Formats: sequence, structure tokens, C-alpha cells
Amino acid sequence: MKTATRSAKIKPAGTGRSPAAEKPNTARWGNEIQSSAEGDLKRFAIIRKAAELFNERGFYETSLNELAKRLNVTKPSLYYYFKNKDDILLQILNQTITEFTPAMTMANESGLCGLEKLKIFLTQYTVSMTGVFGKCMVLSGVGPLEPASRDELTPTFRMLDNFVRGLLEEGIKDGSITPCDTKITTFSIFGAMHWLAQWYRPDGELNPQEIADRVFAIFESGLKAPTGD
Repeated sequence: MKTATRSAKIKPAGTGRSPAAEKPNTARWGNEIQSSAEGDLKRFAIIRKAAELFNERGFYETSLNELAKRLNVTKPSLYYYFKNKDDILLQILNQTITEFTPAMTMANESGLCGLEKLKIFLTQYTVSMTGVFGKCMVLSGVGPLEPASRDELTPTFRMLDNFVRGLLEEGIKDGSITPCDTKITTFSIFGAMHWLAQWYRPDGELNPQEIADRVFAIFESGLKAPTGD
């Protein structure tokens, strides 16, 4: 899936170190000579900490001064990696999308029926909604973005909607999903999954995978086509 790319590509792989563990030199973090991989790690550290702050305090209530303070860097260092707070939120949303787009490919290439493909995708999407980036996508959303940034993301979210509708239509066609209004069903599915960001707590009784399994079981009970006697 194509995502907006106003800033350099973010590569979350290999980001075991937390921003605090890096203990950057506040005077040199933005200007030091660094490899591409080091730059990617720092960009990822910034958007992760920003997402945490947006989730905690809200997008509008979070200043770049506070973000720099949490990262133990200077505010100008942030501008070395991102244009402004809008750009940071845009890249957070892009990062969220990269977390569940592999499941779209996996579902398409599985060779399974429509219902099972839907399960593959929704399971990963549900898990993503319990993470810091998924939560930020729901709590901050695209509303605070500048019009140009929202326009960059619109095709991506439209494609996501069409993907789920396509799986529903495929399931109806192959007999694994009972006939339904695919538009309303898609809205209902995303509405339920996005609500996870409001109530999920890491220290709760269920882990993300267990929640994903139970959420899909609810959808499956309503979507699965009845079997013959």
C-alpha cells in the first residue's frame, strides 16, 4: 500500500533501544555526522515519544518543547528530522499503516476463503490498535493535520476501507460469509476496532492477541455463512 512520504522513510526494525537509553548529546544530536540507519533510529525515537505524548496529553496540548524535553534533546534538533508538529503526526500515521499492511499482503496471498482472509487482516489490525501508534491514529486522527497532509493520507485510508469491503464481497461470493451490506459492515468493523484504543490497557487481563481472537470471534458469529444440515 502506498503511504505519504513527506519525510525520509522510517524503519522501525532494530529499534530495541528506547529514546532514553540512547542518551543523545543535546548539543549535537541534530548536526552530528551519522549513518542513514542512525538517522532512521532517531526519527523513529521521535515519532514514538511523540505518539506517547499525544496519547497522554492530546495533540494540541503537546508542544515541541515538551517533546524535546522528554527526548533529552534541543528543540532545533527536532527540526533536523521533521518540518513541524504536523509532519510528526503525519509520520506517526504512516508508521501505523506500515504495521498492518503486511497482513493485507498475507491475506491476499493465503489462498483461503474470504472469511479466513478477513480474519488474518483483522487480527493484525486489532493488535495494531493496542499499540502506541494505533492508539495515536485513533485518539489524534487526521483532524489536526493541515489540509495538504490529510489529502496525502486520504487515498490510503480509502484503500483500506475498500480492502475490507473486498474481502467481505469475496466471502459472500465464495459462500464463507453470509450476504450483508458490505459498507455498513465495514464501518461497524472499524468502529469496534478503533474503540479498542479508548479502553485497552497493557496491564489488563488479556494480551493483544487474545483480544484480537475474541473480537474476531464476535464478528465471525455474525458474518459466517450457515452450513447446510
